[in-house]
Amino acid sequence: MTRPVSRNADVGQRLHPSVEVYGAEPDQGPTLSSGPHGPVTSCEPPHQKGPALSASLLRRVVGALSCLLLSLGTVSALAGPAQAEDGYRYWNYFHLEKSSWAFSEVGPADYQPDDGDVEGFRFGTSTASEGLEPRADLEEVNFDTVCADTEAGGDQKRVALVLDYGTKEAGGTPPEPRAECAVVDGSASTQQILQEVADVRLDSGMTCALDGYPASGCGEPVPNAEVATDEKPVAFEMPADGSASADEAGTSDAAGDTQESGLPWGVVGIAVLVVLLAAGAFVMSRRRSA
Repeated sequence: MTRPVSRNADVGQRLHPSVEVYGAEPDQGPTLSSGPHGPVTSCEPPHQKGPALSASLLRRVVGALSCLLLSLGTVSALAGPAQAEDGYRYWNYFHLEKSSWAFSEVGPADYQPDDGDVEGFRFGTSTASEGLEPRADLEEVNFDTVCADTEAGGDQKRVALVLDYGTKEAGGTPPEPRAECAVVDGSASTQQILQEVADVRLDSGMTCALDGYPASGCGEPVPNAEVATDEKPVAFEMPADGSASADEAGTSDAAGDTQESGLPWGVVGIAVLVVLLAAGAFVMSRRRSA
């Protein structure tokens, strides 16, 4: 009686891994053939069917690409179109920290600078995420250059203010940028210091204008704001420049007084004295002759 043999018990029949993945035919294993000296075992690898393998691989590549395109489309749909950021046209407020401007997180009325600090203001359009810095060359405009020879008392402090009136975007002609050194009480806020060196227009605690610029408005919204970048530094009028102008004006006034009076009074007095002496000598000589 012959014992039945299971289909999966044939050791000569092995499943090739490509059956599940690519749909290739199973590996038939070694084969026997007749030779001049008896049976010969052939170990050549099985030949897979090229067309079946190529078609299966193509299907997998197409599926992967379709999945990738679908994912990209989903991400694009969720992201939506990019939106420009709205901004405001107002006086931007900064603190100078380690040779660079830091956008202030509070208003000037709520900040108390220390002795030796530099506070900056710049008028123009900016957004909540990007402020508009003063266009000052910080190697030339800093505390040492602005408050060079200024001294303060024991309960006072020195604070440098950098005021950049910006461009003509608000209409009218903005004043020239300038820097000032203020000597104030040690507890003074930046708002109080600003009022010491400039004419300030306020509205509900917000700084609307400095020295009359802009002439109207206060923090108007600007849709799709474009913040100016990579601006070149501009010249700032320094306190020393104002002092030099005052000295020149005083010298000019003195020169004008001299020109209006003709000769100095001392020269005129000496001339009169000489004339009197000469007249006296003439009278004395006439008497002796007589």
